[in-house]
Amino acid sequence: MSSRGGGGQIMLKARTKLTPTSTRTREQLILAGERLFAEQGIDNVSLRQINAEAGQRNSSASHYHFGSKESLVTAISDYRFEHLNERRNAMLAALSPTVEPRPVRTLIEVLVYPIVEEIDNSEGGENFIRFISQVLGHPTISLIGMWRSQFDGSVGQVYHALRAALPEIPDEVFGPRFGLMWMLAVNGLADRQRLGEVAKNTLAFSLPVLFITNLVDSLSGLISAPVSASTLTEIHELRARGERRS
Repeated sequence: MSSRGGGGQIMLKARTKLTPTSTRTREQLILAGERLFAEQGIDNVSLRQINAEAGQRNSSASHYHFGSKESLVTAISDYRFEHLNERRNAMLAALSPTVEPRPVRTLIEVLVYPIVEEIDNSEGGENFIRFISQVLGHPTISLIGMWRSQFDGSVGQVYHALRAALPEIPDEVFGPRFGLMWMLAVNGLADRQRLGEVAKNTLAFSLPVLFITNLVDSLSGLISAPVSASTLTEIHELRARGERRS
């Protein structure tokens, strides 16, 4: 019985090992799913539609590679975040090690510019940002795993570098501001991509560099804005109530 179990494990490993052809098939399904999700919405697309969009004659290809739509959404996110991490890590490595703390605007560039490069220069990149925007706003998709994977990578490095650069911002303010900044960056870029396809000849979309630099300026101001007296008062009251409860 144990020998059959061992053989079963060997067969399972052999079956799940990806050949170059199956790797490309998986990538085609990822790109097709991302494209349809971006255009039609995550809830309005089936795995069968994704198979057809990817040109797969095997109607169960998506189910074989991913198992479910939720797993496909995760696979698309991982596929893109791997690219983003590579770019961000390269940008972080290029920063001068003698400058501490690192300038806030420079760190925001590290956060934003790889996203812009992915949109402009990668296969299917124009669909990526609209897909991620939908994921962030979806009512039932759990973002915990996505955030954890991002903070284990380059986003976490940017977060901690910004925290070191802004020690005067209370913890109760900094974390929510960082999350708000991330949402604003993603949704702002998604809106720019969506509207740009409709109004390509207008001034606003003939100057994409201006849009990006202005976005970086706005995010830098958001994360580093002085904390108001009313917000500080609320923080002190919350801390006091927490101390009394403990």
